[in-house]
Amino acid sequence: MPLTTKNGKLPVLVTDLERLKMKQLTLKTFSTDDVTIGKLYNGNKLICHTVERPWLDNVANESCIPEGEYTVKMANSPRFGPTYEVKSVPGRTHILFHKGNTINDSLGCILPVSNIAVFNGRIGGASSKFAYDRLMNLLHAESFRLKIERTL
Repeated sequence: MPLTTKNGKLPVLVTDLERLKMKQLTLKTFSTDDVTIGKLYNGNKLICHTVERPWLDNVANESCIPEGEYTVKMANSPRFGPTYEVKSVPGRTHILFHKGNTINDSLGCILPVSNIAVFNGRIGGASSKFAYDRLMNLLHAESFRLKIERTL
């Protein structure tokens, strides 16, 4: 069987194989009325904590990402430079992993942070640059699968 079809596209079998080779990360989160915080894991190893906007029925630029499984790929953001973009979120686009410490730093994106902190009475994160760099070094610009699980 040739690796490509007459139109030059990869057959489904090869595409599925590539997906199977992707690293799988799990983001376990819970939301309050003000914020969603989480822990991002590679297997059972904690990579970092995360901060997102609260769950607001998946409203673009206002809500955290719905529970589910997504493909995440490298993207070049005009604002944040090389980063990761969460693909195929229903009704949403341009959901990035980028540096930031509070929901005010995000329009529905995922903010990797080293630990959870309180700023002016509001929950956020600290040492985002360190956590972001750790995530980028772990992934080596490779696409990955992200499973988001909500807890109480």
